[in-house]
Amino acid sequence: MKLKFENVDVEQCLRSVMERNTKHYQSDFEYDVGSMERIAQTKHPERTPLFWMSRPSGTWCFRERDVFIRDSDAFYTWQFYKDTRDTILAYTVEITGMEGAAIKGNLYTQDYRAMAEHIERTALPAASVTVQFEGQSEPMEFRYAYYHEHKLSLHAQFGKAEKFRLEPAVPGLLRGILASEQEYRHNFIPGVFENHLDQMIAAEKRSVTHFLKEAAANAPRPAPNKKTKEQPQR
Repeated sequence: MKLKFENVDVEQCLRSVMERNTKHYQSDFEYDVGSMERIAQTKHPERTPLFWMSRPSGTWCFRERDVFIRDSDAFYTWQFYKDTRDTILAYTVEITGMEGAAIKGNLYTQDYRAMAEHIERTALPAASVTVQFEGQSEPMEFRYAYYHEHKLSLHAQFGKAEKFRLEPAVPGLLRGILASEQEYRHNFIPGVFENHLDQMIAAEKRSVTHFLKEAAANAPRPAPNKKTKEQPQR
């Protein structure tokens, strides 16, 4: 069941997921909180939806737009765990602002492996990249293929990248994908966050089992090992 949890304490809710599901590298979550706080303090935080995941060894948090650009670290990371047996609990996060010290917003459940397959089919290739190098007053824009090929020499010349933004060839197509994603999740059923975690963990385990069975069924079968039958001694 696809659920949404509106006007919740985002940090408190996701921390409860992390403490339940992430056994190692729990400190990753503090970096996620820092990113969420920075977005919450912007003028329009709701314009920067995030994809967040808890896994047994750590957490990840990415901007939704980056996940849907095929050549980004966010895209590759979101694809990476779908072939594993790890229990991945994932949410789309819409931050609406700060309320005192609390990060407020809306959470939407994800079926991680189904979402990863959807992203694989939908994501757009990068066409250009804008890089803000350390110590440079203005960002620099490159064709993505050129940047990818000359990345080492560019960083040797201009220094460390402080900000990095990929763009597809037609930004309007990406905006359309993100608008469609937003419309889709806003139709999720309202839920109570504290009541759903056990069900989500159980559903994720069923999803892992189904995915692995399907992958095994579609795997190429090895050719039979043909051996010459030994003739009995006469």
